[in-house]
Amino acid sequence: MLLSIVIPHYNIPEELLRRCIDSILSQDVPPEEFEVVVVDDGSVLPPVWLGETYSGRNVRLLQGEHGGPGAARNMGIEEALGKYIQFVDADDFLLQNGQFSQCLSMLKTECPQILRFHYHATLNAAQVKCKNKNVKFGNTISGAVYMKENNLFGSPCTYFFQKELAIENNVRFPENMFHEDEVFNTVLHYHAQTLVDSNAVLYCYCIREGSTIANSSPSFAMRRLDDMFTAIGMLAAFKEKYSATANSLQSAGISRKLDILAVDAVVNMMHAGWKAKDVYSACLSRLSPLGIYPLNAANYSFKYKLFRFLANRKWGMRLLRVVIPKHKPVRR
Repeated sequence: MLLSIVIPHYNIPEELLRRCIDSILSQDVPPEEFEVVVVDDGSVLPPVWLGETYSGRNVRLLQGEHGGPGAARNMGIEEALGKYIQFVDADDFLLQNGQFSQCLSMLKTECPQILRFHYHATLNAAQVKCKNKNVKFGNTISGAVYMKENNLFGSPCTYFFQKELAIENNVRFPENMFHEDEVFNTVLHYHAQTLVDSNAVLYCYCIREGSTIANSSPSFAMRRLDDMFTAIGMLAAFKEKYSATANSLQSAGISRKLDILAVDAVVNMMHAGWKAKDVYSACLSRLSPLGIYPLNAANYSFKYKLFRFLANRKWGMRLLRVVIPKHKPVRR
Protein backbone atom coordinates (compact mmCIF):
# COMPACT_ATOMS: atom_id res chain seq x y z
CA MET A 1 0.00 0.00 0.00
CA LEU A 2 1.33 3.41 -0.96
CA LEU A 3 -0.27 5.78 1.57
CA SER A 4 -1.87 5.82 5.02
CA ILE A 5 -3.84 8.97 5.80
CA VAL A 6 -3.95 9.36 9.57
CA ILE A 7 -6.73 11.44 11.14
CA PRO A 8 -6.36 12.22 14.87
CA HIS A 9 -9.84 12.66 16.36
CA TYR A 10 -11.00 14.09 19.67
CA ASN A 11 -14.62 15.14 20.25
CA ILE A 12 -15.02 16.50 16.72
CA PRO A 13 -18.63 16.86 15.45
CA GLU A 14 -19.65 13.90 13.33
CA GLU A 15 -20.45 16.00 10.28
CA LEU A 16 -16.93 17.44 10.20
CA LEU A 17 -15.28 14.03 10.44
CA ARG A 18 -17.57 12.75 7.67
CA ARG A 19 -16.61 15.73 5.51
CA CYS A 20 -12.93 15.01 6.12
CA ILE A 21 -13.15 11.30 5.27
CA ASP A 22 -15.40 11.86 2.25
CA SER A 23 -12.94 14.40 0.84
CA ILE A 24 -10.24 11.72 0.95
CA LEU A 25 -12.35 8.92 -0.50
CA SER A 26 -13.43 11.23 -3.32
CA GLN A 27 -9.89 11.71 -4.62
CA ASP A 28 -9.11 10.27 -8.04
CA VAL A 29 -6.88 7.51 -6.68
CA PRO A 30 -7.35 3.72 -6.84
CA PRO A 31 -8.70 2.53 -3.47
CA GLU A 32 -6.02 -0.12 -3.13
CA GLU A 33 -3.32 2.57 -3.01
CA PHE A 34 -4.37 4.20 0.27
CA GLU A 35 -6.12 3.71 3.58
CA VAL A 36 -7.76 6.09 6.05
CA VAL A 37 -6.83 5.55 9.69
CA VAL A 38 -8.92 7.47 12.23
CA VAL A 39 -7.23 7.50 15.64
CA ASP A 40 -9.64 8.43 18.42
CA ASP A 41 -7.88 10.12 21.33
CA GLY A 42 -10.30 9.09 24.09
CA SER A 43 -13.37 11.01 22.93
CA VAL A 44 -16.52 11.07 25.06
CA LEU A 45 -18.32 9.50 22.12
CA PRO A 46 -15.82 7.65 19.90
CA PRO A 47 -16.83 7.50 16.21
CA VAL A 48 -17.70 3.81 16.31
CA TRP A 49 -20.20 4.49 13.51
CA LEU A 50 -17.28 4.47 11.07
CA GLY A 51 -17.39 0.68 10.67
CA GLU A 52 -20.97 0.69 9.43
CA THR A 53 -20.89 3.96 7.47
CA TYR A 54 -17.73 3.08 5.55
CA SER A 55 -18.15 -0.68 5.41
CA GLY A 56 -16.11 -2.10 2.54
CA ARG A 57 -13.95 1.03 2.26
CA ASN A 58 -10.35 1.36 3.41
CA VAL A 59 -11.35 3.17 6.60
CA ARG A 60 -10.49 1.85 10.04
CA LEU A 61 -10.74 3.14 13.60
CA LEU A 62 -8.09 2.92 16.29
CA GLN A 63 -8.93 3.88 19.87
CA GLY A 64 -6.58 5.02 22.61
CA GLU A 65 -6.57 6.88 25.90
CA HIS A 66 -6.51 10.66 25.81
CA GLY A 67 -2.96 11.86 25.28
CA GLY A 68 -3.38 14.73 22.87
CA PRO A 69 -2.85 14.85 19.10
CA GLY A 70 0.77 13.76 19.54
CA ALA A 71 -0.28 10.46 21.09
CA ALA A 72 -2.92 9.89 18.41
CA ARG A 73 -0.47 10.58 15.60
CA ASN A 74 2.13 8.31 17.19
CA MET A 75 -0.38 5.47 17.23
CA GLY A 76 -1.13 6.20 13.60
CA ILE A 77 2.55 6.01 12.70
CA GLU A 78 2.90 2.65 14.43
CA GLU A 79 -0.21 1.11 12.88
CA ALA A 80 -0.02 2.59 9.37
CA LEU A 81 0.21 0.02 6.57
CA GLY A 82 1.31 2.44 3.87
CA LYS A 83 4.84 3.24 2.72
CA TYR A 84 3.96 6.92 3.17
CA ILE A 85 1.96 8.73 5.84
CA GLN A 86 -0.06 11.92 5.59
CA PHE A 87 -1.78 13.64 8.54
CA VAL A 88 -5.16 15.32 8.14
CA ASP A 89 -6.95 16.95 11.08
CA ALA A 90 -10.52 15.75 11.56
CA ASP A 91 -12.06 19.21 11.11
CA ASP A 92 -10.14 19.92 7.89
CA PHE A 93 -10.36 18.29 4.46
CA LEU A 94 -8.56 17.68 1.18
CA LEU A 95 -9.33 19.78 -1.88
CA GLN A 96 -10.80 18.27 -5.02
CA ASN A 97 -8.48 19.79 -7.61
CA GLY A 98 -6.73 16.79 -9.13
CA GLN A 99 -3.42 17.58 -7.48
CA PHE A 100 -3.55 14.79 -4.89
CA SER A 101 -3.19 12.10 -7.55
CA GLN A 102 -0.31 14.02 -9.17
CA CYS A 103 1.55 14.04 -5.86
CA LEU A 104 0.97 10.33 -5.35
CA SER A 105 2.38 9.69 -8.82
CA MET A 106 5.51 11.60 -7.77
CA LEU A 107 5.77 9.43 -4.64
CA LYS A 108 5.66 6.30 -6.79
CA THR A 109 8.17 7.42 -9.41
CA GLU A 110 10.72 9.46 -7.41
CA CYS A 111 10.24 8.02 -3.89
CA PRO A 112 11.37 11.10 -1.89
CA GLN A 113 11.40 10.67 1.87
CA ILE A 114 9.34 13.86 2.17
CA LEU A 115 7.05 15.54 -0.38
CA ARG A 116 5.82 18.97 0.68
CA PHE A 117 2.70 20.83 -0.47
CA HIS A 118 0.64 23.89 0.50
CA TYR A 119 -2.68 24.58 2.22
CA HIS A 120 -5.64 26.92 1.90
CA ALA A 121 -7.10 28.52 5.05
CA THR A 122 -10.76 29.49 5.22
CA LEU A 123 -13.45 30.69 7.61
CA ASN A 124 -16.18 29.32 5.35
CA ALA A 125 -15.56 25.92 3.80
CA ALA A 126 -18.63 26.27 1.58
CA GLN A 127 -16.96 29.11 -0.32
CA VAL A 128 -13.79 27.22 -1.18
CA LYS A 129 -13.28 26.96 -4.93
CA CYS A 130 -10.89 24.45 -6.46
CA LYS A 131 -8.84 25.12 -9.57
CA ASN A 132 -7.29 22.24 -11.45
CA LYS A 133 -3.71 22.79 -12.55
CA ASN A 134 -0.58 20.80 -13.18
CA VAL A 135 1.67 20.53 -10.15
CA LYS A 136 5.25 21.75 -10.39
CA PHE A 137 7.84 19.87 -8.36
CA GLY A 138 11.19 21.23 -7.25
CA ASN A 139 14.57 19.57 -7.32
CA THR A 140 15.41 16.91 -4.76
CA ILE A 141 17.23 18.34 -1.74
CA SER A 142 17.73 17.25 1.86
CA GLY A 143 15.43 18.19 4.70
CA ALA A 144 18.33 20.12 6.26
CA VAL A 145 18.74 22.25 3.13
CA TYR A 146 15.00 22.97 3.15
CA MET A 147 15.17 24.13 6.79
CA LYS A 148 18.25 26.22 6.06
CA GLU A 149 16.52 28.05 3.21
CA ASN A 150 12.95 28.27 4.56
CA ASN A 151 11.03 28.92 7.75
CA LEU A 152 9.78 25.38 8.40
CA PHE A 153 6.00 25.49 8.84
CA GLY A 154 4.68 24.22 12.17
CA SER A 155 1.87 21.98 10.96
CA PRO A 156 2.56 18.29 10.20
CA CYS A 157 -0.33 18.33 7.71
CA THR A 158 1.56 19.85 4.77
CA TYR A 159 3.68 16.94 3.60
CA PHE A 160 3.84 13.21 2.92
CA PHE A 161 6.67 11.30 4.58
CA GLN A 162 7.99 7.78 4.46
CA LYS A 163 7.02 5.75 7.50
CA GLU A 164 10.47 4.16 7.46
CA LEU A 165 12.07 7.59 7.93
CA ALA A 166 10.25 8.03 11.23
CA ILE A 167 10.68 4.44 12.39
CA GLU A 168 14.40 4.12 11.65
CA ASN A 169 15.25 7.43 13.33
CA ASN A 170 12.77 6.95 16.20
CA VAL A 171 11.02 10.23 15.40
CA ARG A 172 7.78 10.62 17.37
CA PHE A 173 5.58 13.42 18.65
CA PRO A 174 5.98 14.47 22.30
CA GLU A 175 2.72 13.62 24.04
CA ASN A 176 0.41 15.54 26.37
CA MET A 177 1.66 18.94 25.23
CA PHE A 178 1.08 21.64 22.63
CA HIS A 179 3.65 22.56 19.96
CA GLU A 180 4.50 18.88 19.72
CA ASP A 181 4.42 19.26 15.94
CA GLU A 182 7.33 21.74 16.00
CA VAL A 183 9.53 19.04 17.54
CA PHE A 184 8.38 16.26 15.20
CA ASN A 185 8.62 18.32 12.01
CA THR A 186 12.10 19.63 12.79
CA VAL A 187 13.62 16.29 13.75
CA LEU A 188 12.01 14.49 10.81
CA HIS A 189 13.30 17.07 8.31
CA TYR A 190 16.72 17.00 9.99
CA HIS A 191 17.04 13.29 9.19
CA ALA A 192 15.51 13.39 5.70
CA GLN A 193 18.07 12.95 2.93
CA THR A 194 15.61 13.44 0.05
CA LEU A 195 12.87 16.08 -0.01
CA VAL A 196 10.82 17.45 -2.89
CA ASP A 197 8.85 20.68 -2.57
CA SER A 198 5.83 21.42 -4.76
CA ASN A 199 3.31 24.15 -5.50
CA ALA A 200 0.39 21.77 -4.98
CA VAL A 201 -2.42 23.03 -2.75
CA LEU A 202 -3.97 19.86 -1.33
CA TYR A 203 -5.19 20.80 2.12
CA CYS A 204 -8.00 23.02 3.40
CA TYR A 205 -7.47 24.30 6.93
CA CYS A 206 -10.80 25.35 8.43
CA ILE A 207 -10.68 28.05 11.10
CA ARG A 208 -13.62 27.50 13.43
CA GLU A 209 -14.89 28.70 16.78
CA GLY A 210 -14.54 26.13 19.53
CA SER A 211 -11.41 24.52 18.16
CA THR A 212 -8.39 24.06 20.39
CA ILE A 213 -6.36 26.53 18.40
CA ALA A 214 -9.01 29.24 18.86
CA ASN A 215 -9.08 29.04 22.68
CA SER A 216 -7.90 32.39 24.06
CA SER A 217 -8.44 32.02 27.83
CA PRO A 218 -5.50 33.30 29.95
CA SER A 219 -4.82 29.90 31.51
CA PHE A 220 -4.89 28.20 28.13
CA ALA A 221 -2.57 30.83 26.64
CA MET A 222 -0.14 30.35 29.52
CA ARG A 223 -0.10 26.58 29.01
CA ARG A 224 0.55 26.99 25.30
CA LEU A 225 3.45 29.34 26.02
CA ASP A 226 4.94 26.99 28.61
CA ASP A 227 4.71 24.13 26.13
CA MET A 228 6.29 26.28 23.45
CA PHE A 229 9.30 26.92 25.68
CA THR A 230 9.41 23.19 26.42
CA ALA A 231 9.41 22.36 22.70
CA ILE A 232 12.19 24.88 22.08
CA GLY A 233 14.18 23.29 24.90
CA MET A 234 13.70 19.84 23.37
CA LEU A 235 15.02 21.02 20.02
CA ALA A 236 17.97 22.80 21.65
CA ALA A 237 18.81 19.55 23.46
CA PHE A 238 18.49 17.62 20.18
CA LYS A 239 20.87 20.05 18.47
CA GLU A 240 23.39 19.64 21.28
CA LYS A 241 23.07 15.84 21.21
CA TYR A 242 23.88 15.66 17.50
CA SER A 243 26.37 18.53 17.38
CA ALA A 244 29.36 16.20 16.97
CA THR A 245 27.89 14.28 14.02
CA ALA A 246 25.83 16.97 12.28
CA ASN A 247 27.04 18.30 8.95
CA SER A 248 27.09 22.03 8.24
CA LEU A 249 23.70 21.98 6.53
CA GLN A 250 22.02 20.16 9.40
CA SER A 251 23.54 22.58 11.90
CA ALA A 252 22.41 25.59 9.86
CA GLY A 253 18.93 24.14 9.34
CA ILE A 254 18.16 23.46 12.98
CA SER A 255 19.76 26.75 14.04
CA ARG A 256 17.41 28.64 11.75
CA LYS A 257 14.43 26.75 13.16
CA LEU A 258 15.45 27.62 16.73
CA ASP A 259 15.98 31.27 15.81
CA ILE A 260 12.53 31.51 14.23
CA LEU A 261 10.93 29.75 17.20
CA ALA A 262 12.55 32.33 19.49
CA VAL A 263 10.88 35.04 17.39
CA ASP A 264 7.59 33.15 17.61
CA ALA A 265 7.91 32.95 21.38
CA VAL A 266 8.30 36.73 21.66
CA VAL A 267 5.36 37.33 19.33
CA ASN A 268 3.13 34.81 21.13
CA MET A 269 3.90 36.33 24.53
CA MET A 270 2.82 39.70 23.18
CA HIS A 271 -0.27 38.20 21.56
CA ALA A 272 -1.11 36.84 25.02
CA GLY A 273 -0.95 40.38 26.41
CA TRP A 274 2.34 40.24 28.32
CA LYS A 275 4.04 43.49 29.23
CA ALA A 276 7.29 44.29 27.44
CA LYS A 277 9.35 43.95 30.62
CA ASP A 278 7.89 40.49 31.29
CA VAL A 279 8.62 39.36 27.73
CA TYR A 280 12.18 40.61 28.05
CA SER A 281 12.59 38.84 31.39
CA ALA A 282 11.22 35.56 30.01
CA CYS A 283 13.64 35.74 27.09
CA LEU A 284 16.55 36.16 29.48
CA SER A 285 15.47 33.35 31.78
CA ARG A 286 14.20 30.78 29.27
CA LEU A 287 15.86 31.47 25.92
CA SER A 288 19.29 32.83 26.90
CA PRO A 289 20.42 29.56 28.55
CA LEU A 290 19.67 27.83 25.23
CA GLY A 291 21.86 30.23 23.27
CA ILE A 292 19.03 31.75 21.22
CA TYR A 293 18.62 35.06 23.04
CA PRO A 294 19.74 37.71 22.35
CA LEU A 295 18.46 36.72 18.92
CA ASN A 296 21.28 35.50 16.75
CA ALA A 297 22.66 37.52 13.86
CA ALA A 298 21.47 35.88 10.63
CA ASN A 299 20.58 37.02 7.14
CA TYR A 300 17.23 35.19 6.92
CA SER A 301 15.25 38.25 5.84
CA PHE A 302 15.04 41.99 6.37
CA LYS A 303 12.01 41.39 8.62
CA TYR A 304 14.03 39.06 10.84
CA LYS A 305 16.95 41.47 11.06
CA LEU A 306 14.64 44.36 12.02
CA PHE A 307 12.83 42.24 14.61
CA ARG A 308 16.15 41.05 16.03
CA PHE A 309 17.44 44.62 16.33
CA LEU A 310 14.38 45.65 18.35
CA ALA A 311 13.84 42.48 20.41
CA ASN A 312 17.42 42.47 21.69
CA ARG A 313 16.92 45.84 23.39
CA LYS A 314 14.64 46.87 26.24
CA TRP A 315 13.44 49.98 24.44
CA GLY A 316 12.95 47.96 21.26
CA MET A 317 10.88 45.39 23.15
CA ARG A 318 8.65 48.25 24.35
CA LEU A 319 8.23 49.40 20.76
CA LEU A 320 7.31 45.89 19.67
CA ARG A 321 4.75 45.79 22.47
CA VAL A 322 3.05 48.80 20.88
CA VAL A 323 3.17 47.37 17.36
CA ILE A 324 2.17 43.76 18.07
CA PRO A 325 -1.50 43.50 19.13
CA LYS A 326 -3.06 41.17 21.65
CA HIS A 327 -5.30 38.64 19.91
CA LYS A 328 -6.26 35.00 19.71
CA PRO A 329 -3.43 32.60 18.87
CA VAL A 330 -3.42 31.24 15.34
CA ARG A 331 -1.69 28.32 13.69
CA ARG A 332 1.50 29.29 11.91
